[in-house]
Amino acid sequence: MTDCGDYYNCKPPSFLERLFQKSSPQLEEQTLKKCLNIFDLTVQGVAHIAGTSIFIVTPEVIRLVAGPGTFVSYLISAAVLFFTVLAYMDLGARFKGIGNAYVYVYAALGEFAAALVGIFMMTEIALSLALYSVGFGLNLDKFILGGWSHQLQVEYAEVFLPHYLAENVNLMAIALIIVCCVVNCFGVKQVAIANMITLSYIILADIMYCVISLVYGSPDTFAHSTDPRTGKGGIFPYGAAGVITGAAIVVVAYNGFETTVSLSAEAKNSKRDVPLAVALSFGISTTIYVSITLAIVYLVPWYSLAENTGMPSSLGAHGLTIPKYILIGAILLAGTSIALCSLTTLARGLMVFSSDGLAWSCLSSVTECSQVPASATVLASVVTILFTLIFPYEALINMVSGGALLTFSAVCYTLIVITYTRSSEVVDETSWLVQNEINRDNQSLTTSEAQETPGYIHNQEWKIVGWMATFCTISTICVMLIYWPKIWSFWRVRLPIIMVLGFINILILSYVKLIYHIQPQRDPGFVCPGIPFVPAIGITLNLALFSALKSAAHFMAIAYIVSGTFLYFGYGYFHSKISLSKRRELEEASSYNSASATAENR
Repeated sequence: MTDCGDYYNCKPPSFLERLFQKSSPQLEEQTLKKCLNIFDLTVQGVAHIAGTSIFIVTPEVIRLVAGPGTFVSYLISAAVLFFTVLAYMDLGARFKGIGNAYVYVYAALGEFAAALVGIFMMTEIALSLALYSVGFGLNLDKFILGGWSHQLQVEYAEVFLPHYLAENVNLMAIALIIVCCVVNCFGVKQVAIANMITLSYIILADIMYCVISLVYGSPDTFAHSTDPRTGKGGIFPYGAAGVITGAAIVVVAYNGFETTVSLSAEAKNSKRDVPLAVALSFGISTTIYVSITLAIVYLVPWYSLAENTGMPSSLGAHGLTIPKYILIGAILLAGTSIALCSLTTLARGLMVFSSDGLAWSCLSSVTECSQVPASATVLASVVTILFTLIFPYEALINMVSGGALLTFSAVCYTLIVITYTRSSEVVDETSWLVQNEINRDNQSLTTSEAQETPGYIHNQEWKIVGWMATFCTISTICVMLIYWPKIWSFWRVRLPIIMVLGFINILILSYVKLIYHIQPQRDPGFVCPGIPFVPAIGITLNLALFSALKSAAHFMAIAYIVSGTFLYFGYGYFHSKISLSKRRELEEASSYNSASATAENR
């Protein structure tokens, strides 16, 4: 915080102070109706997690990446994300307001980091919406329309678009996004009972599929199927590398458990209900994923799954027409529901991003007739349609998984910083000039108490940020040594280096644990155990899975950082809500000071 002991002699914040000025989401006034209990929150979480990903992503990973061993990939991914789930549970109980990675980073690391994470999060949502829409379109076109939209694509797409873009045209996916955009612009009332109906149908379809697999499947199909084209077979046809890569990809399937945290403001008892709902939705979804994966590879040989439409085709291979169309109905219903909710979430995220002054102000406008952010909804729809045209299906899966893993790493990092940061639950930091005036008038405050006021990063916070940045850098180097360079002997060179760097990381975490004092919470609902070790493990494992993804995810991460930096310094730095508020206070202070001096001279 700027040194401003006298209210009338304050100086504008410096460049670095502007980058690290923070928001306090737990101080925001809540106007949403608190009507959701544990059951409602859990239903919302499971409906967003176990949606179309189970039908779309799982067969592709089985066919191309991990084979029957995909169920192990899900278990590894769940074990890795368990540490991130603990972080979300802690932050969901800690903050009363709407929760997501952007809000948490804004409260812990400041404005610039929040701008980058906000770009990460919203681009990831847009990519996942494109992925779900493409999966919806592929199944609708193949099983309902009989390939009609694909024929239109072949005949007319290359007339208007380059060949590369024409190959990715999916008319039904574009139509779904447009319909969702129109519905959102007219207003969407999201209630838990709607998702409960969708989720009930999906779960019943999943149970039907598992029962059919037990009746028509065979243990030999699961354990001894061999691809005649490649000669690969068994439970792990692609080896351990395929299982690890599969674990990195199926992270996209867990991309929805943040939905539960985002409903904190509408929970009746957020400190208790939100952490429990996050844990329940994560556990239930993991059980569903593992069960369906085993059912798929038990029913048909893993290599025979059809491209992009694996589960319905596996039922068709046994002549089960009615169950096939029941499953198709579940896929289409889940795709529509997830696409609608994802677009709603993305539009609201853009609105919050804009209302904070980090994006164009027009995106925060709300239409009078429907009371929805129409401009943000239209922009989100246009960007999503462009993503469906630019990126092929496989690249979308990798990029969504990469964005999710980086976002999860940021959340774990944020928890550590917030845990060791001075509490800011007393005053609104956006009015630090007024707080200085209160401190001047209230002489009873001691020096230590005055330093407890929120604001820019203090010395202790800088130390925590610095130590954890060092930890993340060392962790990244260790992960890189696992995959590269291949010319170095792993056992003789890379492994010893990794062990030494890992020991240094343990010393860093032990130092932070012993030296810095954890700030107590007021009536904590859930506290993540083992801080800073548990979230630090989450950071390392998320980075390890991210490194296992294909290059599309890595290039997209660079694009996230570059675009976020340009957006912040091109617009957000000059239009930040906090900066403008403090500038107005300085101007008012200057005017008041001038008026007082004029009155004294008279």
